[in-house]
Amino acid sequence: MRRIALFAVVVACACGRETGLDTVVDSSADPAIWRRDAEKIAGALPHAIGAFAPREAVDPFATSYRTGPVFGASCVYADGGKQLLVRVESGNIAARSVAALDPGTPSGAKAAGRQLTVKGSPAVARWDEDGRESEITFLVSRRFIVQLRVVPAAGAGEAPLLAEAFDEGALKALSLEGVR
Repeated sequence: MRRIALFAVVVACACGRETGLDTVVDSSADPAIWRRDAEKIAGALPHAIGAFAPREAVDPFATSYRTGPVFGASCVYADGGKQLLVRVESGNIAARSVAALDPGTPSGAKAAGRQLTVKGSPAVARWDEDGRESEITFLVSRRFIVQLRVVPAAGAGEAPLLAEAFDEGALKALSLEGVR
């Protein structure tokens, strides 16, 4: 399995698409470090994205996968009857970013995605006609995977437009203590 993940990273790099970085050096450190970093990410989420404003409290999270600690935050934003789910992940995200930025049809998805860029970084947009769901996943500074999902969306391009409106300045400025 580790060889497959390494191969995927090599293939992604060979195709000229940047991937996320594994930034946790010591995965045996006190997990409280990543909870504090998740709180920092929660505080860096935008106060609004386009016409969408937070509808629920920001939810920081910290967990660990085979590749190491992953932490971040999510929040539900709203604009009238529409919802926008924002999820940001950091930590050991190299393998996760390769999978997230693969335009092939993921398990359970109805359609393949299309590759594009958001502010110069790689992204994959997906559209579910039946569910009226527009989704985009993109990288910020190779340290963060950002996912935006709009329901019900007006069309396939709604999430990509919101991704361009996403203020990533606060994320880029973060100094996280549990990463290199």
